[in-house]
Amino acid sequence: MESVTLPEHPSAKEEYLHLQQACDTIDREIREVEALTGAKAGEEMDVHANIIPDDQEEVYLQLFKSKLDRLRQLAMAIGQAYFARLDFTPAGSSPETWYLGRWGVLDPVALTPVVVDWRSPVANLYYSGQIGKMDYEAPDGHVEGELTLKRMLTVRERELISLFDSGIVSQEAYLQSVLGSISSDRLKEIVTTIQAEQNIVIRYPLSSNLLVQGAAGSGKTTIALHRIAYLLYTFQKTLRPENMMILAPNPLFLSYISQVLPDLGVERVVQTTFESWCREGMGRRMPKILRESRLEKNLSLTEAEREKAGRLLRLKGSLSVMKKLENWLDRLQDSVLPENGFKMAGVPLMDRKELENIFLRDLRYFPLEQRVSELKKIVRKRVQSAAAILKERYNANAEQMVLKIRANMRESALRQQKIKDLYTVRDQRYKEIDARAEEYMNRYRERFALPDLPGLYRAFLRECVPEAYTEEEALRQEDLPMLVMICKAVFGLKTKQMKHIVIDECQDFSPFQIELLKQANPAATFTLVGDLYQGILADEGIRSWEEWKEPIFENKANLKQLTVSYRNTVEIMNLAQTVSARYPIPGICETKPVLRHGEAPKIIRAESEKERLSRICDQVRVWRQEGYHSIALIEKTAEQAKKLYRQIGQELDAHLLSETDAEYRGGVLILPASIVKGMEFDCVGICDASAENFPDDEFLCRILYVMMTRPLHRLAIWHKGDLSPLLPNTP
Repeated sequence: MESVTLPEHPSAKEEYLHLQQACDTIDREIREVEALTGAKAGEEMDVHANIIPDDQEEVYLQLFKSKLDRLRQLAMAIGQAYFARLDFTPAGSSPETWYLGRWGVLDPVALTPVVVDWRSPVANLYYSGQIGKMDYEAPDGHVEGELTLKRMLTVRERELISLFDSGIVSQEAYLQSVLGSISSDRLKEIVTTIQAEQNIVIRYPLSSNLLVQGAAGSGKTTIALHRIAYLLYTFQKTLRPENMMILAPNPLFLSYISQVLPDLGVERVVQTTFESWCREGMGRRMPKILRESRLEKNLSLTEAEREKAGRLLRLKGSLSVMKKLENWLDRLQDSVLPENGFKMAGVPLMDRKELENIFLRDLRYFPLEQRVSELKKIVRKRVQSAAAILKERYNANAEQMVLKIRANMRESALRQQKIKDLYTVRDQRYKEIDARAEEYMNRYRERFALPDLPGLYRAFLRECVPEAYTEEEALRQEDLPMLVMICKAVFGLKTKQMKHIVIDECQDFSPFQIELLKQANPAATFTLVGDLYQGILADEGIRSWEEWKEPIFENKANLKQLTVSYRNTVEIMNLAQTVSARYPIPGICETKPVLRHGEAPKIIRAESEKERLSRICDQVRVWRQEGYHSIALIEKTAEQAKKLYRQIGQELDAHLLSETDAEYRGGVLILPASIVKGMEFDCVGICDASAENFPDDEFLCRILYVMMTRPLHRLAIWHKGDLSPLLPNTP
């Protein structure tokens, strides 16, 4: 103890000794799991290695995977065993002490918890409780009592760094200290600082659909990921990671959030984009999609041009068009049937009425293509029966003629030849019947007029949505929902069934997309997180949460609002709110920043392009000297970002990011506004906020607000010429 430096706190020695005991318990469990698996903590291992195939291979494999998952959790737990202590006295019972960590740890001898998982019911006392009378819901029922101690601990391996007691140093002060020290290339888990309003979202019942309106910086993306971890812990007997899916805006964003779930000990959750989900479902049938950034395209249009293009996108993403497509597909299944049923050589195989009963009723749950295949099996049997009938007719005819020959001719070589010739003709007819039957079945598919997927899509538009029909062959992302729906009805989809789906930045999803996902995953519930004020694709997405609540979820979805921003300093958020206030959205609560102060944002005028570039470079150097690592220089468009990169990228050792990038990089980044939504950086520079670049326009106001709400600590805004009217002249 003499060589150990402890924080200044009356209970520091007691907490240090408890930490050593907890770490010893974790070490023992690590060694036990290593001995059982042959793996080493902190090292990856092939789960298929050393498994002898037998009838129980799959069961053994699942057990082996669970042990490896546990080893990964323990390897991370030894780095930070826990982060909080709770002393709670249930009514009529003895006092209890709980230590909360990312993963639960059990004493193997006493079978008592050394560390309680942050997702456990008792952890609600930490996230939602204050000192005094408290209660929580446990598996055995409602528990009431008194919370006498709520202690926040910072530990690193066996070292006790700090400890704060609620009532001595407020939880708000602890939160501010944590937020003020954040500096990271990627999104991180936040189990130590989850707030009460966030905790409600995380622990919301799995059986209900949840809509989350989260202000910029409210942690909605992180909270959605923590909700996945919570649900997998709470429903571990019935819910598997492979049956949960998170949909993100683009591959770059997936890379940005990629570390959160593994840091929470969660592996194998499906993380994808809507386009990738469509590609998986349609497989080889998915037509080529023209890759273009709709946001980039919008930024190059006038307000009138954007509104015209937006009307078309809203139409394509509407439930009314979805209903039209549904009705068209119903008519299609009837129209593809042969008008007069099936006949072969005059023999009825199946009349129209029977055909409709089989195809439209008995096989209605199958896609059209599969119905055609299933029907073929029935028709083939009918063809075989018809062929047998025809053969029997020829055989009976031949036998009658043989009897006549025998009755009218004496036994002779000529009579025998005539009989032989008759049987030869009969056998030839048999071959002709078999050939005809084979040809009939070979041409079976021709009786069903089904074009390819793009052909079906264009036929629908031409017939039912003529205002959206063009002769242009290129297909775009906004066409994907209709293509998937047609593919599902005609050819089938190859998607896995999900039990819970999380959609991030959901405000940019159309009602059609959400309903399509719901129909493709009928057993799934949804958590949809977004911010209507950041709806920079509102021409395709939604403008009100009511567009989903009643039409899609039949009012079986609840809306929760996250109103506190934990990302920005007060000074940055105040400036951003002067921008958002120009075009408010009814029903959306005002964002409240955590009381964390910092340097005031800078609005810097440059007299020339050379001066602008010089000032940008100087500011980046200052930020680096201050110790900030992730620095984003944001331009309005991708072309502007490319130009800036050519001008100063090499000088700043910067990386250029675009919407097509699949991997997120840290350091100094130059990137367009179209891909920054959902990301955060230590420092942000908005490189051209001139009146020419950002005139007074609601769409551009949304873009500017998104750009301004990305920084954790520092914001600088440059302009050449007049400043945008969206910004105040002084920050």
